[in-house]
Amino acid sequence: MRILVVEDEPLLAMLLEESLAELGHEVVGCAASIDQAMLIMDETTLDGNALDFALLDYTLADDATSAPVAMRLRDDGTPFVYLTGHRSLPVDGDIPVAPLLTKPFTLDQLEVALRTVPLAA
Repeated sequence: MRILVVEDEPLLAMLLEESLAELGHEVVGCAASIDQAMLIMDETTLDGNALDFALLDYTLADDATSAPVAMRLRDDGTPFVYLTGHRSLPVDGDIPVAPLLTKPFTLDQLEVALRTVPLAA
């Protein structure tokens, strides 16, 4: 699968990239911000190689959240999972619903999340 990673902690982003490669997936980009994620999504659309999946750290730097990225992914029909250190996310009509993968997680838990979230048709 072609996967976008949105994670603002560089070490965690690097570990995710390595883990995804170990599982046989291609990381099309790692973004630390909403703007970077949107740019990567624009580029993948232009090159004709759409994303298959995304992993979104919910809480980003400067009190931002990945909700705008999640909304675009939802609108594009791209499945995603939120990564969070919390047991739940705020209940808000603006936040697209998606499974949570609670940090810290194992390689096995990551693999299960990638296999169980329905892929876009």
